[in-house]
Amino acid sequence: MRLFFFGLMLSSLGAGCVAAFLVRRAEASGHTKWACGYAIINWIQAMLGSLGMNNAGYGLCRYGVIPNPAFNIWYSALAFCRLLLYLVASFWMQTLIASRLDLLEQSSNRSYRSGCFRRLMWAQVFGAAGVLLPIAGVLFYSAYNNSNNVTSIIIFATSMWSLIAIGGITLLCNWAASIVAICSFRKSYSELRRICRLAEANEAPISARSSLRRARRFAGLQGLGVSFSLLFTVLLVPARVFSAVLYGYDSLKVVLFLIQAFDALGNAVAVLLLSGSHRMAKVERSQGSQCGCWKVEKAEHSRNQQTSHEDVNWTRKVEELSMRGMTLRSLLQFYQENLPSMPDWKYAPKEHKTRDVVRRAIIPLTSREECAFSVSAFNKDGPKRAQVMVTHNWGNLFSDLLAAVLSDALQECSFSLPAELLQEDCAFLQDLLAKMGRLDETYWICAFAVNQHISICHSNPYDRDPFTNQLHPVCQCNSTNIVDPDGRSASSEINKFDDMLRLLATTGGCRQVIAVDKSLDLFRRAWCVAEIAEAKRLQMDQSLKLWSKATLQGRARTLENLDVRDMRASSEKDKELILGKIQDVDDFNAKLQVLIFDPKSGLVATWNAMDSLQQIGEVGRLIRWGLADAGSGKVWKAWESHN
Repeated sequence: MRLFFFGLMLSSLGAGCVAAFLVRRAEASGHTKWACGYAIINWIQAMLGSLGMNNAGYGLCRYGVIPNPAFNIWYSALAFCRLLLYLVASFWMQTLIASRLDLLEQSSNRSYRSGCFRRLMWAQVFGAAGVLLPIAGVLFYSAYNNSNNVTSIIIFATSMWSLIAIGGITLLCNWAASIVAICSFRKSYSELRRICRLAEANEAPISARSSLRRARRFAGLQGLGVSFSLLFTVLLVPARVFSAVLYGYDSLKVVLFLIQAFDALGNAVAVLLLSGSHRMAKVERSQGSQCGCWKVEKAEHSRNQQTSHEDVNWTRKVEELSMRGMTLRSLLQFYQENLPSMPDWKYAPKEHKTRDVVRRAIIPLTSREECAFSVSAFNKDGPKRAQVMVTHNWGNLFSDLLAAVLSDALQECSFSLPAELLQEDCAFLQDLLAKMGRLDETYWICAFAVNQHISICHSNPYDRDPFTNQLHPVCQCNSTNIVDPDGRSASSEINKFDDMLRLLATTGGCRQVIAVDKSLDLFRRAWCVAEIAEAKRLQMDQSLKLWSKATLQGRARTLENLDVRDMRASSEKDKELILGKIQDVDDFNAKLQVLIFDPKSGLVATWNAMDSLQQIGEVGRLIRWGLADAGSGKVWKAWESHN
């Protein structure tokens, strides 16, 4: 008994060390924080295991719901609490596995039985509730009735048989869920192995084959980890039962004890590996994160108070702008059909920026209708309510802007691979997006959503062609450009971004994609930073799209001294208008640093984090690209450039 006790205490100590380690890494990612919660429950459950040992007259180690012969109510309550924690920990672990299967399905666009796994998981929840109710009933009845009458015997017998029946079904569901997960990871491993062979047969680049091998190894380890967990679950319940009913057989009792001791320690190691936090650095909350944050305020117009008639016109224009999103299908149609067919101008993807496309394609195409492109006849799908707000810099390459949008639809973190494929075979990308059901996703991009014929079309003080260095020609339409130096015109479409963001955020479903150029110049553009800050204040989901990880690693430190006073805008009046909305510039700069660099929720930290859940996403992503390539080699050729 003493040896068993110290053994269980050492096991719980190991589980506690893992829990403490995960607590220190909990800020690294949401997945790590969730794994930390499981580790803490596993540790407490292990401690209760050692505290729940009973040596009352038998010299045996008793666990779980097997009652003390003297039916000590405190011992039974301790056993009940341990069982409750064990069931919670079991469900918690399966939520970690379920999140992997969900992400694997989403990133690969294939079925890995995540729906079946979740149904089995919830069946265990209801089964566990059915197990706990009879036990709680016995404990409650015994606490207030110590007699050994027939009623007590019947209640106890009924409760125990209910416990055995429901508990057995719950246990079977647990085993079935683990088998489903193992089969799913086995399927992903087999698909990656087939893709690896195909890539090697077609002499794919070394970087692609290396990524495939790493993903295949990781998928195999995930399946092995779940198999390891299933093995302990299969052995643990019989071990706990037999340890309570076997009298004698000392060698067998030692084996049963070892199974129970290693269960907590094995689960702790398993969750450590599942979380991937052993590869991640400790994250301390930055001092700057203690400053205030942007919070949602009462809705109000971002201009001075006007007459009620002007308020109605202002609100109507805000609602109109929010309905000018374009589907991904329409954006690709513009890139494939409208852009190459422009007379007297040839589009060069590696040279022409968004401002060039606006001047030489969007404005000329809509000059007859004198409207925004999204509401013109060229937009075959018609304008739609925006689902995604795209913040971008007009000085960025237009092909990179579209690639960033495509990377969002493809669930890619970086857009270098979509950018390469966009130039090599746009139809291939469109077919892949159609199979994923993404072509109907709606994006709001100011170049297409704003009517350029009432804002900039008649003047061009600085936009020059990169080849000729000549100013782009101005539009000859009959519209009048609105001059709005104070940002209060109800007819203007470039002074209502704050109100439109607020409308999209409060009416639900809209998120923000930040398409960052290779030089990270977006963070030095006053309008872009204002949009990012407003979306953060409105608590919109934000995702950063960068060219590659190398871009972030090489240039992120250049953003440490950002000052909104030094940022650039298309005109000094625009800059003055933005600065006029900021009450405390120094406080705004501090919040901006937190927004970008905060180690817990900053844009850079969120983009750069890589826990094991994201690695599962990488596995699914490689499966999707490998199946889409189908031996053609076009994906892996672009992949080499991407890496």
